[in-house]
Amino acid sequence: MPRAESKTASKTASKTAGAQTAAAIDEPALYRQIFQSASEAMLIVDDAGRIRIANARCEAVFGYRLDDLVGRSIEELMPQRFRESHAQHRARYRSAPRARPMGTNIALTAWHRDGHEFAVEISLNPLRVDGAVWTCASVRNVDDLRRAQDLIVRAQQANAVADFGRLALATRDFAAIQQQACALIIEHLRVDFALCGRVALAGGRIDIAARLGLGADESIEALREHLGQLVAEDAERLLDRPMLLEQPMLFGSGDAADPSTAIVCAIPGEEGQCLGLLLAGSRTSRSFSRDDGNFVQALANMVGAALQRESAEARLFQSQRLEALGQLTGGVAHDFNNLLTVVSGNLQMLEDRIVDDALGARLAKAALRATGRGADLTRKLLAFSRRQTLQPRAIDVAQLLDSIVDILRRTLGAKIDVRLEVEDALPPAKADPGMLDTALLNLAVNARDAMPDGGRLTLSASRVSAPAHTATRDEPLVPGDYVRIVVADTGSGMSPEVLARAFEPFFTTKESGKGSGLGLSLVYGFAKQSGGHLDVHSTPGAGTSIALYLPADDGSAGPRVHRAGNADYEGGAETILVVEDDEEVRSVAVGFLGKLGYRVLPAAGAAQALAWVDSGERIDLLFTDVVMRGDIDGPALASEATRRRPGLRVVFTSGHAPETIELLGRRVGAELLAKPYRIDQLARILRRTLDAPAPGPITSPGG
Repeated sequence: MPRAESKTASKTASKTAGAQTAAAIDEPALYRQIFQSASEAMLIVDDAGRIRIANARCEAVFGYRLDDLVGRSIEELMPQRFRESHAQHRARYRSAPRARPMGTNIALTAWHRDGHEFAVEISLNPLRVDGAVWTCASVRNVDDLRRAQDLIVRAQQANAVADFGRLALATRDFAAIQQQACALIIEHLRVDFALCGRVALAGGRIDIAARLGLGADESIEALREHLGQLVAEDAERLLDRPMLLEQPMLFGSGDAADPSTAIVCAIPGEEGQCLGLLLAGSRTSRSFSRDDGNFVQALANMVGAALQRESAEARLFQSQRLEALGQLTGGVAHDFNNLLTVVSGNLQMLEDRIVDDALGARLAKAALRATGRGADLTRKLLAFSRRQTLQPRAIDVAQLLDSIVDILRRTLGAKIDVRLEVEDALPPAKADPGMLDTALLNLAVNARDAMPDGGRLTLSASRVSAPAHTATRDEPLVPGDYVRIVVADTGSGMSPEVLARAFEPFFTTKESGKGSGLGLSLVYGFAKQSGGHLDVHSTPGAGTSIALYLPADDGSAGPRVHRAGNADYEGGAETILVVEDDEEVRSVAVGFLGKLGYRVLPAAGAAQALAWVDSGERIDLLFTDVVMRGDIDGPALASEATRRRPGLRVVFTSGHAPETIELLGRRVGAELLAKPYRIDQLARILRRTLDAPAPGPITSPGG
């Protein structure tokens, strides 16, 4: 009995102490302390959208003092373009308040007092205050995280476009190409549905060629009618840029307050034609970024190239096939290289900021490797289409072949006898040294693969003159002097059927995964763009001889070169005027130059650039894109700028520019940097140009 009484007394004492402790806690003060010490910005907003309470973290996130923040409209903390729509969303939220996270799958943007925008994630919780619905908003700045995620997504999209380009060129199943475009849209944009429509030849209506996410029970007649009307009325605007559609009933959504949203891109054809539309859509309201639009447009361009190829192959003879494929593959390279420039450039700058983040660094390196594969595919396609940016120089062929033979002897093994035969007094060849290096190594690797049991590989060079030597397979050489480089093997040779298709891109006789089928097409395109030719003779069982004809240098290509040697690079403190009409590519160039120490003057076009030229600001070098929107392109801008500023140095950049060879030939020492480029490549070309003697004025093509 005494023991039971003891327990009862203990419980009573414990309850009394707990009650005294609870009574001692000032709960309102505790809640205020929790609110003020939260690691995220927290705002209490009344039913009129006014900020009533804000915690200390808000000062760091938004840049306002607390006493200046309280009383403001919540819409003032977001960019101007979102304020009206946010007020409507806020009204809908009040009618059905509930706790919900935001920003996980939607790009939300906030506005800092200093004027910059930043990405945020927001959680909302409704509060009942005197019968009114107030809202507690928790705001987290996720700008760095979102930027890293965006770069990874861009790299994945760039790799997907590269793979899609391979499919579009490799297959003749055009239905599969269009279906795959829809599949890539759903996979990478995570939308509800995708659709590929073709403009019918008669009547201008839209025929649905492929669709995903739209069930058989869903009527698409209204959609077809709407898209047909869009093409009829806005084809020119569609061809210029992607278009956003918001329709309450068009895509199966019945809620006018939450309309379905889609982004539509034109499938371009020849001479400003609209062949059809590629559409990515959501049944509820969502935002589409500029990158989303660029991704869909890149796929549409690829589909357009494939559809143009389908049309071309129907009307061209076999002898015209290579030229037709070249035109089609080259058509989308400029936009794709701009995309790769943005992805690669931002990843290179991001690497320096995440050195302590092992996972982030690993992801960035993987993304850079993906952009490298995309750039390599584009380079090969451009080589075949003759639209790559070449920088011809006078090449000492004997010296180049000697260094290549030395490499081959050390790498091909003892089973292959590598020989070199070079004519005395051989003139220099006029060509791009890097591409010639690549072309010869491609031919040597093909020869090795044709001799699995060993054999003889001979590289020879001689001087020939046309029309005396015109033994080419398809067409005579233009009269003049040439350097002929022959790569001959004693391997298995090619049958006439294989030889007839040897230059087609992606055609290969190797096992799956052993070859891309782009080697010979790259060499063929390089030879033709350089003003030369490629000739092949092959006999089954006896071997193959491939002759590469390159123009002999007449002294206009500058000093002789054979290999670039120095891998180091440095920046400077000079002032660079950067002219690029693509905002994101311009940001990459400005970021690179700033990192290298240069002072940068950015310009979005020729008019702004010439304003800088006339401003009196010091400008040491003009770094300009070749192809720009408007009446004045890069070469014309350089001509006018050097006229107004004699001695101004110029470096050009381009994704592809057929006029590049003509442009560079008009000015000794002109430099051109191909997109996408690395920061070390930019640094070297700038330093080389800035350290060279002051140049004369540039003459624009046609000027």
